[in-house]
Amino acid sequence: MKQLGILTLAVSLVLAACGGSADVADADAATTTLPTTTTTTTSLATTTTTTAPTTPPAPTTTTTAATTTTTIPTTTTTAPTTTTTTASAAVQVSNVGVQAGPAWVYLGIGDEDAIAAFSAALGAPTVDTGWIDAFSSPYGVCPGPVVRGVEWGSFVALFTQAETDFWTAGVPHFFAYYYTDGDDPAGITTTEGVAIGDTIAALETAYPGEITMDESWFDPTIGFWSYRLATWTGMWGYSDGLTSDAPITSINGGQGCGE
Repeated sequence: MKQLGILTLAVSLVLAACGGSADVADADAATTTLPTTTTTTTSLATTTTTTAPTTPPAPTTTTTAATTTTTIPTTTTTAPTTTTTTASAAVQVSNVGVQAGPAWVYLGIGDEDAIAAFSAALGAPTVDTGWIDAFSSPYGVCPGPVVRGVEWGSFVALFTQAETDFWTAGVPHFFAYYYTDGDDPAGITTTEGVAIGDTIAALETAYPGEITMDESWFDPTIGFWSYRLATWTGMWGYSDGLTSDAPITSINGGQGCGE
């Protein structure tokens, strides 16, 4: 009996142990929560960054005002060097002087005043000899000791410092003029409108009864005409013959020079 009790006790203990384990297990199951392993799969969202298309900047419009460079042409007017001159229609010769434009250049006027007046009407002189030996001048033997010839083409004004019919010695003055070519300078006439190339008949019409005709001393076929020729003044020249239709080839005035 005693053994049965011991066996019963052992069984009870085993059962108790088994029952206790079950209870403990149940208790544990009830009270012990096994940690839940939550596997969080974080799927990193692939962020596709869609970059908005960059709108290209509006083109920079550089408006360059058209620079209009207007080059005004530089006109350099150089007065031509002329060896001939053109006379004003107002240049008229006579037996007592020359009307040079508005200026009256009388025989006897000072040389500088005469040259200035002629230059104003005819332009710059083409020749100015300065004061040269009067006895070997290109104009013949002139009143000495010195003479000055100033030329405008074929119009020549002569000046002297000698005593003449127009002024006293020692004073430079205008005493004669020669004009031998009607084209150089053109336009010079007498105060009565007679020009080189006009005929003796035209000369006699302009100065009725006062034109004297002679043969030239150096050629009898050449005419020598004169108007009021006197010791102190006069107008004279040559013609291409002695007949009325002979053309005038020169018009001279004043005292003149000899050969």
